[in-house]
Amino acid sequence: MDIYKLNFTRLELEILSYLTIQIGKKLSQREIAKALQVSPTAIAKSVKKLKEKELINIEQTKTINFITYNRDNQKAINYKRIENLRLINKSGIADFLEEQFPGTAIILFGSYSKGEDTIKSDIDIAIIGTMTKKTNLEEYEEKLQREIRINYYKDWKDIHKHLKNNILNGITLKGSIEL
Repeated sequence: MDIYKLNFTRLELEILSYLTIQIGKKLSQREIAKALQVSPTAIAKSVKKLKEKELINIEQTKTINFITYNRDNQKAINYKRIENLRLINKSGIADFLEEQFPGTAIILFGSYSKGEDTIKSDIDIAIIGTMTKKTNLEEYEEKLQREIRINYYKDWKDIHKHLKNNILNGITLKGSIEL
């Protein structure tokens, strides 16, 4: 098996990416085609492989096929987690926060870091090593299509043990934590 080759076509990857952002919504092939600026026929051909791999669900009615991301498949959840991290990096929010809060640990945690978020979920970020500071995140909320909640902590020892565990199970974007 050649691990360096892509398992999916570019359109299949675009469909997966779009569905991870729109997770929790039932979308018709036509809606996806319009959003990705391709033909509905191209979508119909591409979703077959995604369905075979159990990454998506297709609900067929008499006239319309509705497509949803399969949140019950562990491979799909893992892919969603990777896609979420890719979007965080592409948006530039980690670099922005590092500029605003130099020398701090910036950790993505909660459902978004686990790939378990829905379209209604927010993005939780912990910044450890600073006090609260008013930060305008509208640009990043628009790019990521999610509300972003930042939790500020002056010191690691000030955090409740259950929250510490949740944060440690997250993804460190910048900096590090000394236990």
